[in-house]
Amino acid sequence: MLQSVSPKNDLPLDAEPEAKPHQGLFSPFAITAFRIIWIANLFANLGTWAQSVAAAWVVTEAHASPLLVAMIQVASALPLVLLSILSGVLADNHDRRKIMLAGLCFEMSGAIFLSTIAFLGILDPILLIISILWISIGGAVTIPAWQAAVSEQVPGEMLGNAVLLNSVNYNVARAAGPALGGLMLSAVGPAWVFLFNCLCYLALIWAIWRWRRELPVRTLPPEGLMQGVVAALRFTQYSSVTRLVMLRSFSFGISASAVWALLPLLAHRNPDGDAAVYGYMLGALGAGAIGGSLLVNRGRLLIGTSRLISLAGLTFGLVMLVLGTLDSLWAIFPALLTGGICWIAAVASYNSAVQILVPDWVKARALALYQTAIYGGLALGSYLWGHLAESMGVKGALFSAGVLMIACAFLLYPRRLPELDASSIAHADSPQPGQPGFAFNPDRGSVLVTIEYRIPQERTRDFVRASRPLRRLRLRNGADRWALYRDASEPELWQETMVVENWLQHLRMLDRLTIADKAIIDNLTMLHRGDGPPRVRHGVSYESGSYETLQP
Repeated sequence: MLQSVSPKNDLPLDAEPEAKPHQGLFSPFAITAFRIIWIANLFANLGTWAQSVAAAWVVTEAHASPLLVAMIQVASALPLVLLSILSGVLADNHDRRKIMLAGLCFEMSGAIFLSTIAFLGILDPILLIISILWISIGGAVTIPAWQAAVSEQVPGEMLGNAVLLNSVNYNVARAAGPALGGLMLSAVGPAWVFLFNCLCYLALIWAIWRWRRELPVRTLPPEGLMQGVVAALRFTQYSSVTRLVMLRSFSFGISASAVWALLPLLAHRNPDGDAAVYGYMLGALGAGAIGGSLLVNRGRLLIGTSRLISLAGLTFGLVMLVLGTLDSLWAIFPALLTGGICWIAAVASYNSAVQILVPDWVKARALALYQTAIYGGLALGSYLWGHLAESMGVKGALFSAGVLMIACAFLLYPRRLPELDASSIAHADSPQPGQPGFAFNPDRGSVLVTIEYRIPQERTRDFVRASRPLRRLRLRNGADRWALYRDASEPELWQETMVVENWLQHLRMLDRLTIADKAIIDNLTMLHRGDGPPRVRHGVSYESGSYETLQP
């Protein structure tokens, strides 16, 4: 369950920081690796969107129920909900390039299967949904590694622009891909559209294959899957950024899913609707997103990230009210253009917040949790609106989704994200503890860390206040338990204690420190008054050794 989010959690929320000079939107294209991968990804996205038009139209033409049409969106989103966190653990602990290649190859195998059954003439809605599910499983493996790898392609100061350009890429394909898919669907049929998508995968696999870069040096063994999942959930529990992005993206996705799930039915049942009109509708959403991408940075500077997200949600809700009320294409297409602007303003801001405000050691997992939240909202919403469309009609479901979106925009307006600044999450060096002077298993038995501070009584209030963010820091980075004690006989003596799962996990905690973390620790240490720095002790559980073999 998502916990309530307070702006006082773990990052300072300066409402209106000074605008910092930044490089132009297209500056990442100067990096060869990013440029080649971006172009190849554009072709892959074109193929994916062309395929989505053909898939939705095949199900619609088979006179399937609204629920079965909406199940296409469920099949697309469900693997991202269930598998992304496991993929994120792999991406944070192993070579992201290899994980991306494995995921893309699995996606392509599903696309080949879909093309084959289409050419054999045995394609039906159920097989189509199974094929989409197959392809989406590969996407669930690829996406966390893909998004986290952006920081390996460009320097840190270009990261925000690189994330936005990737969103532009996706939405350029969304604008052109559906129109291309609609034209191909009318001209040559769905089987050739599916084959076109297979060929588009090849370019991206080639671009990732030829990408070479220096792998980060890892001094510690990788985390296990379950251990990595627990670390990600612990980080999320004590990270206001990740929780808030998950909460807001889930609420946005559950409402916005009505457009993606019901748009083929809206086009099919429109008096002037056909396959081409459906493609043009998706193209209008994509064109709006492309235009909106040029305005996102300006919007962030003018009103701030959180206000931009709230404004996008409110306006998208109004768009759905229009779609649920009017039949005229002259009203529907401008509304869809506006909806595309709102979509990229919200989604690019969510993505950038995680990319820029989450440290690298957990970035793929945080992105996976964000993807889980937004695609969970899309999957749940698609089922909900598809079910409601059967009882209250397509327009009634769209109108209801618009009302929900507007309500969420108002309710979540006070929950604000920090403004985007990557400098605080840069890695900070930390002194490593000496190895224990006896034989032990570093992967077994807990570790007790105690740090002694001597605090003058007049600084007690400041010390307690400074310890509050320290608690969140320790628990966020891997401690199982944390406490602060004051000596009963010596009031100036304080002990910070924490229990960590094992020695390796303790070393990982030290390796995860960022500049912002270091500043919190330094603020506490500055209040210490003693002959030397605060004294640190490490106790290793007896379970880490083999004491059973010793003679009494």
